[in-house]
Amino acid sequence: MAAAAAAVGPGAGGAGSAGPGGAGPCAAVSVFPGARLLTIGDANGEIQRHAEQQALRLEVRAGPDAAGIALYSHEDVCVFKCSVSRETECSRVGKQSFIITLGCNSVLIQFATPNDFCSFYNILKTCRGHTLERSVFSERTEESSAVQYFQMRKLRLREVK
Repeated sequence: MAAAAAAVGPGAGGAGSAGPGGAGPCAAVSVFPGARLLTIGDANGEIQRHAEQQALRLEVRAGPDAAGIALYSHEDVCVFKCSVSRETECSRVGKQSFIITLGCNSVLIQFATPNDFCSFYNILKTCRGHTLERSVFSERTEESSAVQYFQMRKLRLREVK
């Protein structure tokens, strides 16, 4: 099952209301059917788990700094909603799951297919700014200077040989 993408316009989800994560009224929405939710907590030193028995519809609203995530039952009842930004504790788990920790509780979202998970994960990486990360070298060095440096280094290595 591939993700379906749609543009949210004015009037969708309220009068220009921002979805989870404050993505705004014109944010792209990706839909992933067949997701499952597992809530994990740590009560009295023991791991407590609660699994949502039915398949859910996961919607991701991509914003500039965060992604709004919402899971809906087949009756269109929102069972989980959060915003994932650079500061959010989260990680991939295996080939098709993702864990988000909010306070003392965590939720594990399992996707119907590895392809759905990859699409979701790429959306999150973009929203969280991972594709825009620059190294210290990139921040401190002009591109032309870097090219010149490596050209000179290559010439020196040839001279040594």
